[in-house]
Amino acid sequence: MKLFSPSTNCLPANGRIAVVISTWIGNPDDYLLRLMDSMNTHSAGMDYDLFLCANGETYKLPANLQASFKKIFIRENSGFNLGAWDYAWRRLSNYRYFLFLQDDCFIERKNWLLAFYQRFQAAEKCGLIGENLNKGWIHSWDTLRGLKKGTKTISEAKRQRADFYYGKICNWGIDPGETASHLTSVVHFTSSDILSSIDGYKHTCNYEEAIAAEIGFSRSIRALGYRLCQLDNKQHKFIGHRQWSTDSFIERILQKFKQPAS
Repeated sequence: MKLFSPSTNCLPANGRIAVVISTWIGNPDDYLLRLMDSMNTHSAGMDYDLFLCANGETYKLPANLQASFKKIFIRENSGFNLGAWDYAWRRLSNYRYFLFLQDDCFIERKNWLLAFYQRFQAAEKCGLIGENLNKGWIHSWDTLRGLKKGTKTISEAKRQRADFYYGKICNWGIDPGETASHLTSVVHFTSSDILSSIDGYKHTCNYEEAIAAEIGFSRSIRALGYRLCQLDNKQHKFIGHRQWSTDSFIERILQKFKQPAS
């Protein structure tokens, strides 16, 4: 994959971009405050409208962020971040492109939105861009489910999970394809045309189903002949995440324990 550096001479001529942040009542305000601070620090490189979709009917937005969003959607606490993203895009029909992200993300560098937009336009038959093409699931379904030996040893626990995900995806009427390759649902950039073609994100009841829906969303797009693209060789180069980034909270804790005692 070629390293991607956005230029500022390309702006959308065929539709506005909606940036949709998902949150829920159980997350500390610090997540959203950090994300908003990073968005103010690093220029997006292009114009956009900002929306928040909160899972939990009693959600209260931090007072100092009241003027930050074009609109705030508050819904029932269901479906995790995919449920929130789906709820929002169905109510924003006048937007052509969408960048979805979780509230525990943070912006790493300038031109973060421009990078997604230009990559989406430049990559042939691109249907979805993310920051992390999950390498743990790039193997064939047969290998992951223990039906065929591959070059990688698959644990029994992972085989059971793969079997569950595969079954769910098939039950939803999604073509699972040959592999379970997918973009993690921390950051997604796509178009309203793609979302309409696959009828958006699946609504799920528990965490296991939510992971199946994450994989199924990518597989639905691949089934239409579109590509899944990681934004850059480096995962989370433009938009970081507290779990997946190399400077995440967990990594910082691990590094602290590695430091020699003073």
